[in-house]
Amino acid sequence: MSDDFRFSPRPNRAAEIAWLPWDAQTFARAAEEDRPILLSISAVWCHWCHVMDETTYSDPSIIETINRRFVPVRVDNDKRPDINARYNMGGWPTTAFLTPDGRTLTGATYLPPAQMHRALDEIARFYHERKNEIAELPATSRSHDALRESASAGNLSDAPIARLLANLESNYDEEFGGFGDEPKFPQPEVLEFLLSEWRVSGNQRYYAMVAQTMRGMSRGGMYDHVEGGFFRYSTTRDWSVPHFEKMAEDHAGLLRVLATLSIFAPTDDVHATLVSATNYVRNVLLDPQTGFFGGSQDADEAYFALPLEERRRLIAPFVDRTSYTNWACALAGAFFQVARALDDDALLAQAVTTLDNVAERLVGADGLLYHVLVPGGEPEVRGLLADHVAYLRALLDAHEVSGERRFLERARALARTTIESFEAPDGGFYDRVADSESFGNLAYPDRPIVENGLLADALLRLDALTAESANRDRVKQTLAIYAATAANAGSFAATFARALRRYLSPEVVVRIVGDAKATDEFREASQRLPTPFASVRTLSLHEAVAQALPAEPHPAAYVCVGTVCGAPVTRASDLRATYDRTTVGSDLADRS
Repeated sequence: MSDDFRFSPRPNRAAEIAWLPWDAQTFARAAEEDRPILLSISAVWCHWCHVMDETTYSDPSIIETINRRFVPVRVDNDKRPDINARYNMGGWPTTAFLTPDGRTLTGATYLPPAQMHRALDEIARFYHERKNEIAELPATSRSHDALRESASAGNLSDAPIARLLANLESNYDEEFGGFGDEPKFPQPEVLEFLLSEWRVSGNQRYYAMVAQTMRGMSRGGMYDHVEGGFFRYSTTRDWSVPHFEKMAEDHAGLLRVLATLSIFAPTDDVHATLVSATNYVRNVLLDPQTGFFGGSQDADEAYFALPLEERRRLIAPFVDRTSYTNWACALAGAFFQVARALDDDALLAQAVTTLDNVAERLVGADGLLYHVLVPGGEPEVRGLLADHVAYLRALLDAHEVSGERRFLERARALARTTIESFEAPDGGFYDRVADSESFGNLAYPDRPIVENGLLADALLRLDALTAESANRDRVKQTLAIYAATAANAGSFAATFARALRRYLSPEVVVRIVGDAKATDEFREASQRLPTPFASVRTLSLHEAVAQALPAEPHPAAYVCVGTVCGAPVTRASDLRATYDRTTVGSDLADRS
């Protein structure tokens, strides 16, 4: 089975371990042979995973012991984030020891050979000598859905937002930007939340926190000043010494942040970093033939330390050409924002191609998305919430920027499928569709706050664009579930807080009547309005009449704040003034 797994690109013997996939047959074998499971969660971009392959998993006696006394299972984190969410031991690689039915005995991250020798011996003896104790182990997951208390049916308030802002301010690094000490991660969802709060409140402190953080990353070792692109994280507080892998996921969020800064607080350095980072994604991660993006580029400290001329003499670090739907859609959504910030029609066309290819290749007959697409292969791993959330968000971005109707229609259909397939009976959304893979901790539901926050925000946007309120109560119930516990999530609550702010704010919709190609100036002006929560709908004349808007004049735009709508705007340059007049008397009036 080793041909199905990916190991370090450098010489190693890890493939000599008789790795098995995560499936029912493997668990049945562990039960039949009465052996504990060694679960290795790895990733193709993970430096210490490679080191473990080259050292620990290449030790002949460790190979022999694992094959004789354990059932070894190898899982790729990028392909199976749902498994990782339930078994990760604090990083990659994860080395977890399980009972044959998937309960966790113990675990760690990287284990060098000497420690692994001890662990294998102790776990094997414990398993066979302490069966009574093992039988009493609770069948629970580290990420087991803990939201069992009934959510308050009362009104939501901005108290969780205020708590998160206070937490971020207390953890902010005044000298170097970012949050906390080393290691430091980019945390783009936090930065996007702070930019949103800056635009809502006018508080320059929030802008300054984002701007200094982005400067610290882009001027220091966190950024590749030769080929462009951000590294995954910094091992030092001052962003000087990175871990050298580059991730599609991080770039999707950071491009959004840079695009927002470029539009609302343009500076030469922000513009330069946005152009450079976008070019990295285009030149290295994007497959122009398929419109999909590779998931990551390997860490190679020696390579990335070289100047351009010397790099050109070497083979560049490996790029994982596997496309992961959540990351590909997140990058497509970011490209729409960057295309607007850079006035780049080619980038807009690329984002459209990516989403059209997702619709063609990755949506199953039942409407559920597939998560993994290996070049030349068939889609795999179906029914993960993260894919649906990223695709829905990108479809809404696509309609708001391009004005194309098909993206909104796809968003409607996707939202219905997502609600039907993932919604929990008492509110919120599970991270995966319940299916035959219910063994181990996959049997336990998980409602991740990050994806639930993003989905709540997207459903509110969809309601605004369609002039409906079908999802507002659903969103309220979802947000209420997390309101009391969001503080425990720390910075991971940023997406929840942003959705809560949208829910509490007056709904702002710009309805643009006219052909999509003829109304781009109206959409661009709409997306430059001071509120981060303006939804931009482009309607044909027929659709406008159906929504009780006059067919004439056209092209024209109508700005609505709550239930108050302004007079038709026939020049895009007048849109801001109309917005300002319409917000007088609303909660937005003193924020614009």
